[in-house]
Amino acid sequence: MFSSIKRALHPKILQKKMLRIAMRGKNVECPCCGATFVTFLPAGIQKRPNAACLKCGSLERHRALSLYFKDNPGLFKAHNRLLHVAPEKIFSIYFQSRKDIEYVAIDLEPDAYDYAPATIAMDLTDLQFDADNFDIIICSHVLEHVPDDAKAMQEMYRVLKPGGWAIINVPVDPNRTKTFEDPTIHDPVKRTELFNQPDHVRVYGKDYVDRLQAAGFVVEVIQWYYQYDHNTRFKYGLKENELIYLCRK
Repeated sequence: MFSSIKRALHPKILQKKMLRIAMRGKNVECPCCGATFVTFLPAGIQKRPNAACLKCGSLERHRALSLYFKDNPGLFKAHNRLLHVAPEKIFSIYFQSRKDIEYVAIDLEPDAYDYAPATIAMDLTDLQFDADNFDIIICSHVLEHVPDDAKAMQEMYRVLKPGGWAIINVPVDPNRTKTFEDPTIHDPVKRTELFNQPDHVRVYGKDYVDRLQAAGFVVEVIQWYYQYDHNTRFKYGLKENELIYLCRK
């Protein structure tokens, strides 16, 4: 009991609660948690406005995927075995709440993050699963951290069942034709300068689709942002060029 009270009175938690009260409103709505506010908070190394939900922490990419799943229920069958890579809590809770999903979550270092308790420690480039094992794979904003992304794509293709689908999203620079990477760069300052974050190892260009296809996937690029008018985009805090890469086997 006392630990619960102590936690509730923690300065950071109190500050967050006060901020939620101050930001009460109906201008924006998070499709992940249903909360509404005057605006979403800025987020990112280079601050993006209207980006982070005050309640669940969702960013633009999470809200776009949430809307996509809700608007496309036909993607899911009566029973789905789903592999979730680097499992965002927002989607972990959602997938585990569904009776039609058998949920498996993995990450290279699960103890380093606030993941679901059952997340398995596993390397995406060396998946310890039989071939044709999963109906669905969700891997969002992971490959830009993985040195051997080609091997990771091949492994995801291997464990996906024929007829299965995967969402394999990454940040893509729409002005870059070819992906830029340099495996000799390890300095976090230099990586931030070149790859936008200290833990990124490349910046993907428009050839990202070619990389997925080289692994065997049939790729559909979905511009879900453009399904909505300007006011609805602001309401849900969506970002232009946040594409969905739907990959099938």
